[in-house]
Amino acid sequence: MTENNFNLSATEYALLGFLYHKPIHGYELHKQITDPDSVGMIWGLKLSNMYAQLDKLERMGLIKGKLKSNEQRPARMEYSLTVKGKSLFDRWLFDPVKHPREFRHEFMVKLYFVQQYQPDRTTILLDTQLSECQHWLETTKERTTPEIEHRSFQAEIYQFRISQIQSMIDWIQWLKRQFFNF
Repeated sequence: MTENNFNLSATEYALLGFLYHKPIHGYELHKQITDPDSVGMIWGLKLSNMYAQLDKLERMGLIKGKLKSNEQRPARMEYSLTVKGKSLFDRWLFDPVKHPREFRHEFMVKLYFVQQYQPDRTTILLDTQLSECQHWLETTKERTTPEIEHRSFQAEIYQFRISQIQSMIDWIQWLKRQFFNF
């Protein structure tokens, strides 16, 4: 499997991100990814689903599991990021989200990890995504041609999409102001 064939979800990239600096056992990884004061605000992840995703990432060669024994408790699997996994995560981190429907999950987790691991590059992420959002807005506005009836369902949907994308743009601009005020 070539690196271009990886088709990972935002959750799977988040798992790679939590393994970025140190190996972690599965239960601790689940606690981090579901922490309600952190990325757990974005989504929930069942423990069984997480282990299935870890298995997939390991088969892809992006992480490696190693059974660790301890005299006080039963042996448990500790996961670490491979060089291939780290390289893939680093590239993904600064690629803009490609579609508005993926923004809430994918962009938010990218923002979390950039602020954790490379805070000095936060503006790069924000500027890249802002440009992509502005492109979405232009493209969506171009689709709302005069032929679309003003009070049609189609016009209502386009207006909804435009307002969502504009909200994303406004929020990123707000983030940039917050970032420069600190």
